[in-house]
Amino acid sequence: MSLIRACSYIASIKTPAAPDSYSAILVTFQQDGDNLISKTLEDLECDETYVHVKLTQEETALFTAAVPASMQIRCYASEYEAPGSKVWYLDVYPALDDQILGGE
Repeated sequence: MSLIRACSYIASIKTPAAPDSYSAILVTFQQDGDNLISKTLEDLECDETYVHVKLTQEETALFTAAVPASMQIRCYASEYEAPGSKVWYLDVYPALDDQILGGE
């Protein structure tokens, strides 16, 4: 998995149970031990099986190129039903021009 700085990024993650069965979902992006971006259930798009995480150009510009990043999802339905995923590692590539497009 990889992302390019200053470009949009979408990840689709299959959850153990239907996403609407969870009262809380947290997707965290980390780089160099720092949590850069956290997305909660309100920030995510969900269907019957998947959680779709979207990052904007501005959000991916927070990452440093050539430094691996990581992503993890955690879900909560009850005290004993709070699964978490493995940590996925993302290669971070530079944009030749990291200007944010489409702005005013």
